[in-house]
Amino acid sequence: MSCTPTQHVEWPRIEITLFRIFICVEDPNDANFTGHIMTKKQSESVHVHDNGLPALPYLVIRIDGESRGVKSSGTGFFYMFENGERQIPTVITNKHVVDGLDALTFHFALSDSQGRRLLQASEPVTIETKSYKIIRHPNPSVDLVAIPILPMYKEIEKRGKEPFRLTLDKSHLPADWLRKRLVASTSALMVGFPNGLMDIANNLPLTRRGILATPYVANYEGLPNFVVDIAAFAGSSGSPVFALFESGVPTSDGAISIGESEPLLTLIGVLHSGPTITAEGEIIPEPAPVSKNVVETRFMMHLGYCLRAELIEDLGLILASAMQRVRT
Repeated sequence: MSCTPTQHVEWPRIEITLFRIFICVEDPNDANFTGHIMTKKQSESVHVHDNGLPALPYLVIRIDGESRGVKSSGTGFFYMFENGERQIPTVITNKHVVDGLDALTFHFALSDSQGRRLLQASEPVTIETKSYKIIRHPNPSVDLVAIPILPMYKEIEKRGKEPFRLTLDKSHLPADWLRKRLVASTSALMVGFPNGLMDIANNLPLTRRGILATPYVANYEGLPNFVVDIAAFAGSSGSPVFALFESGVPTSDGAISIGESEPLLTLIGVLHSGPTITAEGEIIPEPAPVSKNVVETRFMMHLGYCLRAELIEDLGLILASAMQRVRT
């Protein structure tokens, strides 16, 4: 077996063969974005749950796509943007998770009358990509989108059910002083649906653990990326990546707290791709002709490329600008 040098690849969306019933949302957008916005008073229930490790599986959502009969799967996570007194709940994922697809199905969790998450199969909502506003990062090298989800919440409520609401926001991003402490070997957690795998019965993702392979503040290969040493596969695209300090928790004054502080957990990035090693493989059609067809076989390297989390807030500025143009 002969190997070629390492290549940087964008993971393909994992194709799945599971049969799903798609529930269409009719006209999920209105012209003035009001269907996507919540006032702070309306969103009081969003942050009633404590942050921390137990919340991680509840922050992500599986996204299934379909185009011309081909099905795919990726990961997204809930993120709240603020614009004055208004808040915009969204799902953050990669451009390549949604681009080129005709329909996207989001697998929401439901809550009981007390606001607690129900451990049961998902409540799917499907949107048509041509008619739904998806906010793309303007930088071609930043593989991020924000998808406003309030219309999807309203669709679930019309069915007489209550969606479970728990989001990340700007307060979960690392402070400037903490970014400098995110060195290579820092513990990292990633939550998502690798190869489409999940606990379908309870609508839960898989959480994996690794370390930062490069310093957070260094622009890996000149781009706003860092690298994690963590098990990452197709379907993991769009997964949130967190830094975890369990012992030796850093503090803003440059000290380290040992044995007295709660573990520190902060959102540091979004997985988008990873390196592979390619090997030459040979396909011999039947009956075998004289000529030979060569295909490329790729092997994962247990590494992932992540966009730095502060880039998410750029999408909030685009949303705010769009709303301002509507008002004027």
